[in-house]
Parts: sequence; C-alpha cells; structure tokens
Amino acid sequence: MISVSIIIPNWNGSDLLKAYLPSVLTAQKNYQGNTEIIVVDDASTDRSVNLLIKEFPDIRTVTHDQNRGFGKACWSGAQAAKHPVLIFLNSDVEVDPDFIAPLINNLKDPTVFAASPLILNENGSPSDVTISMPYFRRGKIRYKTFPTQQILNNTSSLPSPWCTLFPLGGAFAVHKKLFLILKGFDDLFAPFYYEDTDLGFRAWRRGWKCIVVPESRVTHFHKGTIARSFRRFKIRAIRKRNRLLYLWKNLTSPELLRKQILFQLLRLFYSPFLLDGMTVIAIILAIPRFRKAMRRRRSEQKYVVNSEKKIFKIINAANRANCHVIESTAYHTCEQIDTRK
Repeated sequence: MISVSIIIPNWNGSDLLKAYLPSVLTAQKNYQGNTEIIVVDDASTDRSVNLLIKEFPDIRTVTHDQNRGFGKACWSGAQAAKHPVLIFLNSDVEVDPDFIAPLINNLKDPTVFAASPLILNENGSPSDVTISMPYFRRGKIRYKTFPTQQILNNTSSLPSPWCTLFPLGGAFAVHKKLFLILKGFDDLFAPFYYEDTDLGFRAWRRGWKCIVVPESRVTHFHKGTIARSFRRFKIRAIRKRNRLLYLWKNLTSPELLRKQILFQLLRLFYSPFLLDGMTVIAIILAIPRFRKAMRRRRSEQKYVVNSEKKIFKIINAANRANCHVIESTAYHTCEQIDTRK
C-alpha cells in the first residue's frame, strides 16, 4: 500500500484536537500502509502544543513562531511529510475508520490530482457542496450543488468516483509531488477562503482531475477557529474579496474575463441603489492585490491545457454519466441540474 502523511493545520484548536484526533489515530491503525500524522501548529496561544506532547506523543508536531495562516501551515506540513501522498484534514473533522484506503486506491490513476471523501454534516446528511457542477453566469463561476442526499435516498451507494472542480480544503488526499509542483495553496488568498478552489482549478487547467470518492467518508463539525476568531462582517468581506481575486487570476477566456470586469463595474455603480456596500468593500480590499493576482495569472498561462469551458464540460459530462448507472429516479434528479445558463 502507498505510504501516507496526514497533515492537520491547527490554530488555537486544542479542544478540537482532543475531540477528533482519536478518530484519525483509529484510521491510521486500520490502514495497511505506512502512515504518519503531522499537526502544524500555527503559533497557537492555547494549550495545543502541550496537549499534543502529553496526550498524543506519537504525532509529529511542526510549530510556527508566528501565525502564517492556513495555506502556509499546509505548506509546512507538506514539506515536512515523509510520504508520497498527503491527506489534509481540518482540526474539526472526524474521519471514518476506513476512510484512507478508498482515497489512495483512486489516486493510483495518474490523471487524478486530488481525491476528496464524501463530507457529511454533523447531523449525518451529506454536504451538497462536496460534488459541484460549475458554470459561468453574471460575471462569476457558479456551482450547481449536487443533490447528494436525494441520490442517496434512491440508491444504496453512489457510483465512484465523481468529478468536482476543487477538493474541499477540510479533507482531501493529494500526490505530494503534484502539490509541490503547484506550490500548494496560493497566499494571494490569505488568511482564508478560496485557496482550495484556486488549487483545484489550477490542477484542472494542467490536465489533472479532482474527484470525490463516496466510499470514503468524514464528518465536518464546522467548529473551526475562523468563526471563533473573526467577526462575521470581516469573514464575508474576505470571502467576497477572494472570489474576485480567484476570478481575476484564473479566467483564461478573454470573453469571460471581460464579462466579469464589466459585471463588477456595474455592481459598483449600482451598489448605492442596491444597498450593496459589501461589494464596494470587497473591490477596495481586492485592488491592492490586483498586481499580484496578475503576476500569478501570467505565471500559470504557460501550463494551461484546459480552458475553463472545457473543464466545466468534462466535469458536468462525467457526473451526468454517473447518473446513468444508478436508479432512474436518481438519474432524473441529476438531469434537473441545469448548468447551461
């Protein structure tokens, strides 16, 4: 079996580590290949490091002397990892005992960049955003969230794998070599949000795939430190800012980029009438990072194999094809997902 390094970024999450690390240790024991668990502590001020030393002595700890953010913590973990496959987990994720093997088996396909488990909500329902079907409308890349629960209601198991535009940063497996080639998560999006979306999009543009493997399952409890450490207003502003940066950096089609810029100018002009102050704030926050986004955009251009339209077509066609192999009621549910708008 392929050897695996499990990397968990942590910032002031001692309570989360204590609650959910035991499930990761169980999964480690159940996996037949070599494994290691690395917790990257991003300059926590709580008792995280002491907890790891006293209660989890077999877990490797990488520490930052100052807070560098989610992306940098993942990068530190990747550089410290000994094994060829990395599994990234948020500290508020509880994993199923046998979640590792299905991910690793699907990474044997050389065209696969990353494999994500099916992510469940705290109540046991599957997260609809795990599998997404992308399209472009009104200046944005939008996603028709896949009706995973409806599919599960009509069949005992989902076919596998499914395609997705990006692996959710909270739980996914990736080839270390490819992750390092892409230089990990882009700090353009620091401190959080859209770094996983950007990573997956860059992988697709180079001709690799991002998939979801329903046989592998984890539960995300959404108790991370972002919501506990930042005001809701700031979180919304950063999310909207980073969505702009993501589009400016990644849209390769001149037509789509023009539409995006035109749409934002219209939103900016009409924002006083729409009482949409958040759009104005997001644009103001994004402008200082515009040049950096353009530099990153230019550096990626020479590697582009797939346009965004081709990527959307591949993902949506693959997922619709999967609908054919499950019960007809589930297939009709899939057919209702219209991404042509």
